[in-house]
Amino acid sequence: MAGAKVTRNPSPYRPLPFHLLRLGQSISAIVVSSVVCFFVYYLLHEHYKLPWTFIFLLAAALSTIVSLLVTSALYFFRTLPPKYNLINNAALSVLWVLGLSFMTWNLGWTLGHRCLIDNWKTEAGITVCRLYKSCTAFTVTGLLTTLLALLLDVTTYRTSTQLGKYNQMQGLDVKRSVPSISAPIPQYDQLGSPRADDTGDLGDQKPYRVQESIEVQHFGYSAPSEQTSYDPAHGAF
Repeated sequence: MAGAKVTRNPSPYRPLPFHLLRLGQSISAIVVSSVVCFFVYYLLHEHYKLPWTFIFLLAAALSTIVSLLVTSALYFFRTLPPKYNLINNAALSVLWVLGLSFMTWNLGWTLGHRCLIDNWKTEAGITVCRLYKSCTAFTVTGLLTTLLALLLDVTTYRTSTQLGKYNQMQGLDVKRSVPSISAPIPQYDQLGSPRADDTGDLGDQKPYRVQESIEVQHFGYSAPSEQTSYDPAHGAF
């Protein structure tokens, strides 16, 4: 129907771990993308070729930001399917693994040194050292939170799938347990007695009739029982 309001189904995710992991992903992606963009700007300004380390890190960080925006819109306005989010986090995990692998391979020597003037000679060198270490720390955090989010997707998807199968089987059991009502309805004559062809289907049931007469006593007056007896033929006392 046109103009009908779209209802939102309840989310299968547990709110606390879901939002905490996504918060860790978003912070890590913002920090890594900011640091990498800083290096990319100066490298392009000096006409240097971009290393694959920065390309993979920037791809992982920006993809995570876009993914979080899209899945958040689905989560708050519709329903975020665990299967879709599982595939999404699996692809992001691959990008984070590649970025961290290239970083540790090419910049591992930086992580083993302290950011001191003796090692980096200038204040600019110390700043670069600190940025490298910050980028590495938040890359590790981004990878860990993405892997934990992937694990949450797997468990949520399995739980929702098993719950769906259980509800299906339970619905079938309920349908099988409902008896079909096909017994004929007994017919009664004017006196309230069952007809001859229906007496065999009544079992232990008995037709309604007044078994005892009703006597009325009020202020010393006793009515005859014939006046207070129920006559099924006339339907009156």
